[in-house]
Amino acid sequence: MKTFIAYGFTGQDPKQLEPVLTAACNALKKKGIEYYCSFFEEDDFKSKQYNARQIMNHAFTIIDDIDFLLVIQMTENKSEGMLMEVGYCIAKNIPIVAATKRDVKQTYLPDMAEVRLVWDGPEQLAEEIAKTDLQAVAKAA
Repeated sequence: MKTFIAYGFTGQDPKQLEPVLTAACNALKKKGIEYYCSFFEEDDFKSKQYNARQIMNHAFTIIDDIDFLLVIQMTENKSEGMLMEVGYCIAKNIPIVAATKRDVKQTYLPDMAEVRLVWDGPEQLAEEIAKTDLQAVAKAA
């Protein structure tokens, strides 16, 4: 099984993003699920001087080969890239798991998902991922 981790990047502090994304990646790895998270490729994108379109095309190529999308929502701020990834998955009928931080209230993104997870910190996010039957989510498509 494979997933793509979508998250809001613009306006986010990388020091706050990194522990959350690392926890999610580790939880997926323990479940034997392959994952892709562009956060850990930012230096590569910069060295190749990728523009937004090139980054999105790269994301869509990877998304074409996944079983479900994992969206990690940490803030109510809108992220164009994350929303495009979600929309692409909806159009392709790829199941979505929305992991929304508990204090994020002004959003309808979880309504777009087959599964909703709620978390407060990186450890709880990892626990929520660990106890969710992600294979069932992937088969639901």
